[in-house]
Amino acid sequence: MKKTTKALAAAVFAAAFAGFAANAADFPEMKLSLAHTAAASHAHNQAAKLFAKEVSDMTGGKVQVQVYPAGELGDQPALLDQCFNGGDVDILIASQSNMASYVPKLNALSAPFLFDSYDQAHKTIDNYVMPWMEKDVEEKMHMVPLGVFDYGFRHVTTKGITVKKADDLKGVKIRVPGSAGLLATFDALGANTQTIAYSELYQSLKQGVVAAEENPVATIFADSFYECQDNLALTGHFFDMQALLMNKDKFDSMSPELQKVIKKAGIDAQNLTRKLISGQESEIIGKLKAKGMKVYDVDKQSFKDKMGPAYEKIAKLCGKEELDNLIKAIK
Repeated sequence: MKKTTKALAAAVFAAAFAGFAANAADFPEMKLSLAHTAAASHAHNQAAKLFAKEVSDMTGGKVQVQVYPAGELGDQPALLDQCFNGGDVDILIASQSNMASYVPKLNALSAPFLFDSYDQAHKTIDNYVMPWMEKDVEEKMHMVPLGVFDYGFRHVTTKGITVKKADDLKGVKIRVPGSAGLLATFDALGANTQTIAYSELYQSLKQGVVAAEENPVATIFADSFYECQDNLALTGHFFDMQALLMNKDKFDSMSPELQKVIKKAGIDAQNLTRKLISGQESEIIGKLKAKGMKVYDVDKQSFKDKMGPAYEKIAKLCGKEELDNLIKAIK
């Protein structure tokens, strides 16, 4: 039965692809740029390359997408600015926190401990988050959302400090990105939060400027933070997602057929991140252990019990109704 289902799915895809290929002559020759800040070895870069390959394949090579990983064209605020203003970036992968600068209600997504599992997060994204953000992103950011990439559940790493409960982070100097929700989370824990640019994080950890940081395990491994951090606490305090966005003028200038190609490639790239990020998490944790990191489970309830002030701050930024509606959709 499974083989029959797989064969049918393959046949459907092949027929759809053949339809695109047969009409390849109808597509104009075009070059697009896709920029992001993840490492070349990260799942996001694999997804970006899949997007580029599918666009090329489905247009008979007429439309080529050049991928620029690892911040080659700038950090995320710079990439957003270039894409917003129709600069050198046509498509980018952007974090919720950077998007919230344009669309404040997206701060609701930065609330801690919203999701219990990847499956719950994916269902909420597909059924609530994508429709919820689409209109505002197009109007306020002048971009079209093509998909939401998994970045993963974020965890805490430290050097010389064991974290098993919330109080273990009290006073710890930790680097936190400029996300209102993450800053509110660690402020509520009594940590000494520092907002250091991601491009400077590795050196800051190595030099002891901060003793801790927090990221998904895929990022911790891809950017070799195990070289300057010896402990990993599986806090899972935040599910991080990043959107694949395209300049609206560029998208609107395309034929309906090419728009379908772009949208299909975007969803396929999104689904690859879901497979890679969640599917490889246990394997990556094993690799981090092999690199010498000690891995600890934590008392999550001790963290959740301190999140009241964080939720109050986030509600002020996004609007209490938006936060309540998101929580209701999750439940």
